[in-house]
Amino acid sequence: MANAIINTGILVGTFWQLGEILKGKPADPDKQTTIGLVVGHGPNAGGSVPHVAVWDRNGNRIGQYKGDENGHIDDSNTKTIVINNDQNGGKQAQPEYISVVMQETDAICLSAIIASGDSAQWTWTGDMGYTCGAQWYHSDFTIGSSNNAPRCVWLDSDHTNGIIAKGLSLHIRDFSGDPDLVKQYSEDQRRLCQNSARMTFQPEPIVPDSLIPFFHPPLEYERSSDGKNHGTNDPSSGGALKKPNQGIDRKTRAYPDGTNMHIHDTKRRHARDLTPPALPSNVKGLKNNRPDHLVISHKPVHSAKEVCEHPSSLGPDFVSTVEKVFCDMETGKWWPLCDATHDHDCFDLEHRTMKGPGPVRGGNQARSPTELLPEKRYKTHVEWN
Repeated sequence: MANAIINTGILVGTFWQLGEILKGKPADPDKQTTIGLVVGHGPNAGGSVPHVAVWDRNGNRIGQYKGDENGHIDDSNTKTIVINNDQNGGKQAQPEYISVVMQETDAICLSAIIASGDSAQWTWTGDMGYTCGAQWYHSDFTIGSSNNAPRCVWLDSDHTNGIIAKGLSLHIRDFSGDPDLVKQYSEDQRRLCQNSARMTFQPEPIVPDSLIPFFHPPLEYERSSDGKNHGTNDPSSGGALKKPNQGIDRKTRAYPDGTNMHIHDTKRRHARDLTPPALPSNVKGLKNNRPDHLVISHKPVHSAKEVCEHPSSLGPDFVSTVEKVFCDMETGKWWPLCDATHDHDCFDLEHRTMKGPGPVRGGNQARSPTELLPEKRYKTHVEWN
């Protein structure tokens, strides 16, 4: 994916303090760490409970949660995990690094991760993965008191849904939303997206006990513990990075260099490349992992054109009634909704099917004389009001 301009509004608007949504509190906050995994509201978003590990600023492991082979996180829900600090001798520690690794085969679509410990709390959202080109889909789950619904990003242990990443590793400390830090990311996206220690969507061979990349030496920040920019007696405190380019180490964005972007030869092509790829049984067409389901959104924050054209989107067909557009995720093409202006070569929302044929034309790509309109029949649908 070519480097796109970072939407600073998205970056700033999706860093939240989300302690109010955590459903459990540690019995001993000095010797325990709390992690919240927020699953988006979308088709197939809920799934297996992953393994979670946390490390401190120096890359010393604090503790681990071993996952739950019989557990499940429903969509629009938060899984709150309390981890004992039993791998660092029970010491107080801030969970600066985190890894989330899928072990079971029911994929999840994560909207947010919250890490809390030793009086510190940081929040990462799925919009960060979207910004850097990870596989994503729209979500209708607003988090906390915010009106925004961050996109969710896909993780799966066996890639059977065409999902590349098995796990995600983060220096979650760097998702504080500090405006000086966000400004540095906006000035050079490599600092956010091509930095293995900061954020990496991990394919194979990551396993629950894998080590993740760390910053060596640890990062230093401009702002001291009193919040003033006058040098610092606490280089880990806050503000902009003293060395903003520290850790830039790869050419690809969300995924490591050398990642098989055609997992099992199933990774779909760019949305505008209509050459049919080979696909797993669970994925039909270009990027549709639930072909018998339709999502209809009445919210201006959701774009059918975007989910259709974006090279990393993955999910079922999508309608935006605000845009008056239907997205066919099997071809990466969008079509207008039928109305007084469009009475053929359009999507009939009432009957949830395509209406045609008419003159040779299309949505974002012109229809050739031999091209057929997509045949659409859905068993289920959902409306986001």
